[in-house]
Amino acid sequence: MTRTEEDAHPAVISHPAHPQHKLQRAVVDAKFKCDGCMQLGKGRSYRCEPCDYDIHTRCAPTESSLEHPLLKNCKLDFRLKPPGPGFWCNACGDECLGFLYANRDRDVDLHPRCASLPQQVVIDGVPFELHTKKESALTCFRCQQKGARRNSYWSYRSRDNGEHRYVHVGCLIDGTRGKEESVPTPTELGIWNFTKIVAKLSFYLITFDAMGIFTMAGDVVDCFMD
Repeated sequence: MTRTEEDAHPAVISHPAHPQHKLQRAVVDAKFKCDGCMQLGKGRSYRCEPCDYDIHTRCAPTESSLEHPLLKNCKLDFRLKPPGPGFWCNACGDECLGFLYANRDRDVDLHPRCASLPQQVVIDGVPFELHTKKESALTCFRCQQKGARRNSYWSYRSRDNGEHRYVHVGCLIDGTRGKEESVPTPTELGIWNFTKIVAKLSFYLITFDAMGIFTMAGDVVDCFMD
């Protein structure tokens, strides 16, 4: 028997983020803002009609953790919110404002959507492979920005007729075509990265989290060495 989409997503579920009512499987034709991960969605969802509460189906996981095929020995736990401000998705580079998958020891945070990205996509008939390595030298063919902030995050890459092609995961998700975001200078990019690190380090200092302090202190050193 073939497992269908309906089998994978039950008609009615309970979710710890909305314990007062059960959520019904639904199909939303218009775009909606997920009340879980706080990102936009469209299509299949879970909804509480009395509360006008909607979440993506991927924001209602059947397991409390997952292992990403590109992150070896890195168990990612599903969390209802980040432990504080300043936590950015390692894949798309956008801030995590709600549901996420995280591994604190490895300093990995992923939106539910980014945690389930396909390892291969086809764009204009050309296959692209998902990569986690940072790349400062390549230029995303969507945003066309050299030195873009998103170069510090995941990308899809291909070699088409001997030519390397590269697209930011974030640009592929939001459809950026080049003019929405100003191009940062190297100094601005360094300041942005340093600010992100300091925000996390400050949170760990306030909460007396020794492991977090140790991890982020190393990132501060790396920031100055780059």
